[in-house]
Amino acid sequence: MDKSIEYSKLEEINRELRIQLEEANDIIHAIRTGEVDALVVNGEDGHQLFTLKSADQSYRIFIEQMIESAITLDARGIISYSNSQFAALCNVPLESVIGKKFSDFVSLQYHDFANEIIDNAWEIDTKAELYLKDKDGEDIPVQLSLKQLRLDEGFVLSIIITDLTDLKKTQLLLQSKNEELEVARKVADELNENLELIVKTRTQELEVKNNQLISALNDLQESEDNLHSAFNAGELGSCSLDLKTGKAEMSEKFRALYGLPISGEINWEMVLSAVDKAYISELNEVLERCIKIGTPVDSTYPIKHLITGERRWMRVVGKCKKNQENEFVSVYAILMDVTDQKQDEQRKNDFIAMVSHELKTPLTSMKGYIQVLQAKAKKENLDFANKALDGADRQVGKMTSMINGFLNVARLESGKIMMDFKNTNLVELVKEIVEEYIPSATGHEFIQNYDGELSILADWDKLGQVINNLISNALKYSPGNSQILIHCYQKDNCAIFSIKDFGMGIRATDLPKLFERFYRVENQKTATVAGFGIGLYLSSEIIARHGGKIWAESEFGKSSTFYFSIPL
Repeated sequence: MDKSIEYSKLEEINRELRIQLEEANDIIHAIRTGEVDALVVNGEDGHQLFTLKSADQSYRIFIEQMIESAITLDARGIISYSNSQFAALCNVPLESVIGKKFSDFVSLQYHDFANEIIDNAWEIDTKAELYLKDKDGEDIPVQLSLKQLRLDEGFVLSIIITDLTDLKKTQLLLQSKNEELEVARKVADELNENLELIVKTRTQELEVKNNQLISALNDLQESEDNLHSAFNAGELGSCSLDLKTGKAEMSEKFRALYGLPISGEINWEMVLSAVDKAYISELNEVLERCIKIGTPVDSTYPIKHLITGERRWMRVVGKCKKNQENEFVSVYAILMDVTDQKQDEQRKNDFIAMVSHELKTPLTSMKGYIQVLQAKAKKENLDFANKALDGADRQVGKMTSMINGFLNVARLESGKIMMDFKNTNLVELVKEIVEEYIPSATGHEFIQNYDGELSILADWDKLGQVINNLISNALKYSPGNSQILIHCYQKDNCAIFSIKDFGMGIRATDLPKLFERFYRVENQKTATVAGFGIGLYLSSEIIARHGGKIWAESEFGKSSTFYFSIPL
């Protein structure tokens, strides 16, 4: 009988508790959705009225609608508010979150770290990564953004929590791919070593052949036949051009590569008839320099096969011979078919150009939307939105700059980048660019030194890209409150530009590779600096088209100096 009474009492208590819980959940739901503007609470001091101001109400509604998780902590580290996303992230009911310590949801090994960043966040805005745990004890990688807020009830700590699970999976995948790439690189290195050995061996064999030819002058015809046989075996054609008569003598392989008659006399006009008209002037210029000053011949150009009509790419390499009067009388050259190599390069460049071009369209749209939102945010005095949109605009600008770099690489290698050479004052160009950097580079001091006016023949915009790239690199790779030394001077009938920074420096092993395409110095300090390694490559190509040179000197850990020279 006593047990039945006790059981009935327990049932009654349980019903009352359920009713109270439902009321509490209804109140919490009403507060989140903004349906409640004030609460009356009966406490030890009697009835008290707590109002919910519209700003706080809008804030709660906004937080509840967020994709990311959000909570607030009081000074004891107790969760005073949580949106439903946090409860879903930890796979627990929402009612079991509020009132608990935040550390109850943190993976055990990160308890001390979590307490440390929470203590810091009361003083300064903080970001950190750690692991939460769900109700099953599974670790969840997250990023915390902590900020102190002042609400009606006093100061609280707001924490926005971003789930990094997908990001971590991607990082693991990237790590796996990088390991595969490293294995492939080692294989490529082994192949290169083998190739170097083969080249060295072949070179030694050719040197032996050359010595045999020198010692066998009395049997020149036989030696020439042997040489032609070797060329044919190597799919190489040979030719000689008499500069006085214009008569050309060519091997069978040379004739076959062009589609020329296998026998009979051939003159230079017959050879040029197969060459693409757009390249004839360039090929003639190469020959003229060879004839006038003895510059070795090295030219790559397309031809239309005279029989099949097929378009092929040829590379001719040769040198000019002199007679006893020290006059250039003939050109001897070797011809090789490089069509496969050029097609591979063209496919690669076309792909880069296509992808870069396609990326520019959505970026342009994004920039337009951002500008519209910026105007609206400024009009409505939304400071946070203004700052966020400014950051987004800067990132879009960086992406656009990188895409333009890839486009320039593709245009450069396909010969579609145009140069507009004009009389240019190098000092004036450098000063103009430095003046643009001074307002934004507040953490650096520019020390400028110019030795008079330096007049050169240059493309103002393209050379400006080179100077911009070198100054930008100096700022990126040197610490704040340091000097950037810029000097323009004349040496050996050349205008020299130099820029020195006092940053991390470059190892001696990296210096020879700096100007290779897509090469980046990899170390702990450069890991956080964005880029694809095309800036210096483009700079070197632009300087080469100006007939100049570009190079670097560095003392690792102390300073780096970059130079380029252009003939006056």
